[in-house]
Amino acid sequence: MHRSSSQSNNTDNFPALKKATTFFIAIVLSYAAYGQQDSFTQAIYWIRYQNQLIFSPSVYWTNEVDNRRFFDPDVASQLIFHSRLHYKRGPWDLAAGLTYSLAFAQQPELGYDRGTSEIRPVIEASYEHHAGKILLINRIRIDNRFLQSDPDQNVFQESNHVLRMRYRFQAVIPLKKVDHKTSIGLRLADEIMFNNHKNTFDQNRVYATGEFVLNKNFSLEAGYIYIYQQRFGRDEFYHRHVLRFSVMHRIKMRG
Repeated sequence: MHRSSSQSNNTDNFPALKKATTFFIAIVLSYAAYGQQDSFTQAIYWIRYQNQLIFSPSVYWTNEVDNRRFFDPDVASQLIFHSRLHYKRGPWDLAAGLTYSLAFAQQPELGYDRGTSEIRPVIEASYEHHAGKILLINRIRIDNRFLQSDPDQNVFQESNHVLRMRYRFQAVIPLKKVDHKTSIGLRLADEIMFNNHKNTFDQNRVYATGEFVLNKNFSLEAGYIYIYQQRFGRDEFYHRHVLRFSVMHRIKMRG
């Protein structure tokens, strides 16, 4: 029986997809099995909007807002804004920008009195290559975090500086091409972070995200993130289960 080319392409991806999925499940289970005396398991949801202003094939500007809240009780966790200017040349993508964050509750049952602000200059570099039909992306990011230290002074007046190093490995796996505009894909990633403030280990994040490309301008993402995190200078560890929903908007600035 004749098979369409799209069906054949989907089947070709399955062995790699199975290996990648097994790898990321193993990471999640290994962290879940390793508990500490002062550990907290939390359920959170993130709602994100991102736009890309595309000036040329090499230059684009990314901006996003991410609203993060706990499920039960429904308490604010963090409101974060990112802005990055990117320069892409061949397999390399270089970026620099700024993040502004307001952090609220860490433990929702305790609530919070006020948000703590953060200013974060960021630089990053990504390198991508293909393994068959799968796109592999390695990214290194450096966060210069200036965290508000005095609740009566803003972050520009009184802050603590924390340098954080982040490495992320990501696999982008095409699953189905519906037509010339619409497609479905899967993103799997693992990101580990270290800092220079008290405890060296910061956190590890494991991502599994479905991507639904609607057209050349819009795509939707829905996924799961497992976060294993230690608080600064404390023997407190978090197992965070996150559902993230995203709207991605691409705007071409030139005709």
